[in-house]
Amino acid sequence: MKTVLQLIIPVVALAGGAVALALSGGCGSNAPLPGPATVRGKLLLNGQPVAGGLVVFTPHPERGRHGKSAYGETGSDGSYTLQLEKANAIPAGWYRVSLSPAPAVTASVTFPAKLSRPDLSGIEREVQVGKEHVFEFEVAVKE
Repeated sequence: MKTVLQLIIPVVALAGGAVALALSGGCGSNAPLPGPATVRGKLLLNGQPVAGGLVVFTPHPERGRHGKSAYGETGSDGSYTLQLEKANAIPAGWYRVSLSPAPAVTASVTFPAKLSRPDLSGIEREVQVGKEHVFEFEVAVKE
């Protein structure tokens, strides 16, 4: 009986290890590792920079992303850099994008309201691990 147990225990341990390795994707898994990336760009309205606007990347729940939104306020030249919790790096994955102008812009031009909602804007972007992304958003509306 003792000899049988001495043979069975290593076999069970080996089988358990093989199952765990198979469930984790194995050594050659092609799944991307989670990691940070940077996103910057410009927000333009009818070809002109939008100063004081807001660009928001909201994790896309239908594409496997959950968590907090990253945002960037646009400067005088319309440029932004996304931040998440005061850091310039955000997790890789798919995001829904929303765009909002500064209040002074909306008084002179009708900025499409749907763009300020990530679920209605129709704008999506993928952020890849370890890359610096540059996304320019140009909104064209009739004055």
